[in-house]
Amino acid sequence: MGARGTVCLTVDNLGRALEIGTGAAVRPDPDEPGLRHGVPRMLALFAEYGVRATFFVEGWNALHHRDVLDSIAAAGHEIGLHGWVHEKWAELDSGRRECLLFDGTAALQLAGITPRGFRAPGGYRGERTASVLAELGYLYDSSIEHETEDDPLRVRRLPEGIVTVPYHWDTNDYWQYHMNPAGDQSPAQASAYWQGMLDAVAETGGLATFIFHPFVSAVEDGEAYAALRGVVRRAARDSRLDIVCGQQLAERHHAQHPAAEQQLANTH
Repeated sequence: MGARGTVCLTVDNLGRALEIGTGAAVRPDPDEPGLRHGVPRMLALFAEYGVRATFFVEGWNALHHRDVLDSIAAAGHEIGLHGWVHEKWAELDSGRRECLLFDGTAALQLAGITPRGFRAPGGYRGERTASVLAELGYLYDSSIEHETEDDPLRVRRLPEGIVTVPYHWDTNDYWQYHMNPAGDQSPAQASAYWQGMLDAVAETGGLATFIFHPFVSAVEDGEAYAALRGVVRRAARDSRLDIVCGQQLAERHHAQHPAAEQQLANTH
C-alpha cells in the first residue's frame, strides 16, 4: 500500500465582510448567497461524507452572523480567524495587523468560539503576525510565505512556536476561476487538476490543502459545486487519504515532536 496522504479541507470568507472592507457595502446582508445557500450546501455535503473542515471566517461575522457560526460549530467543524473584514493583510502595517488579530479573536471568543488557527486574507502572513498569534494562544497559521510558496507542502513549526499548515494557490477555487495566470479555468478544468493532485498525494503521501468559498463553489447545484463535491467524495472514499481539519494537523505535529515542544517551553 502506498504512503498515506493527507487532505485538509478549508472554507474561506463569509457574508459581506469583503465588501464591507472595500466600501462596496455598508451593512450585513443575511441573504448574501454564500450565507443563504453556500454554507448550508457545504454543511450538507460534509455531513454526507462524514468529513470535518475548517471554516476561516472574518471576525466581523461574529457580530453580524453568529447564527451561521453556530450552525458551523454545531455540525462539528472548526472555526478559525480570517482577519476582520478580509483586509489585504500583507499591505497592512504591523500595528494594524496586531490590532485586528486582537479584535477578531475577541469577537470570536465572545461568540463562544476559541480559534486555534488563522489564515491571512489575501494569502500572505506578513511580519509579526505569527508572534502575535502565539501570544494569543493560537496553535497554527494557514497562510503563505513568499519564501516557501513554491515548495512542497509541509507542516512545520515556525520560529515563533506555532505550526504552519500551508497551501498553494492552485488548490483555491477563486484563484482557479478568476486569478490563474494561465487564464480563468472552468470548473471542469479545475476539477481535473484537483483530481490529479489527489492521485499524486494518494500515491506518494504528502499534503493537499484545499480552499473553497461558499459564494464561489456552493451557491447553486452547478459545475463549480460538482467540482467541490468531486474533491470531497474522492478524498473521503480513498483509503489512502486522511481528511483532517487544520487543528488536527497542528495537534498531530505537536504530538509527533515532543522534544521541540519541550525546548519551546523551556525558553519561556
